[in-house]
Amino acid sequence: MSEIIRIIGIGFAGGMLALMLRKHRPEFALFIGLVTSAVILAGTVEWVSGIMTGLRQLIENCGVDTAYFSMIVKVVGTAYISQFAAEILRDSGENAVASKVEAAGKICILALTLPVLASFMELCIGVVNSV
Repeated sequence: MSEIIRIIGIGFAGGMLALMLRKHRPEFALFIGLVTSAVILAGTVEWVSGIMTGLRQLIENCGVDTAYFSMIVKVVGTAYISQFAAEILRDSGENAVASKVEAAGKICILALTLPVLASFMELCIGVVNSV
């Protein structure tokens, strides 16, 4: 609980500092936002590591192919990274570029999930043909 309070405090402090600088030195405000975001993300590394370990154990216990775990990690990572980049771009006033980054992230996620979709379709066709 104290960890999330620390992260929220860092976020508020960085946000207020960026807000104060935005009027007079907008380039520094963007830099403060980037640094604050990086510090917050670094603070979540331990949580992400625990989540990864828990998911890996869950998948191994269920007997699911580990390739699916790898794909899930890539999809979630792609979603977070593209959202993070788009939000930074929006903060700097680049809404059009932010939209393109989000679209590219969605296309990448679709490409990552196509093998699973193909396997699912093959399974469905096999079930229908066996009936």
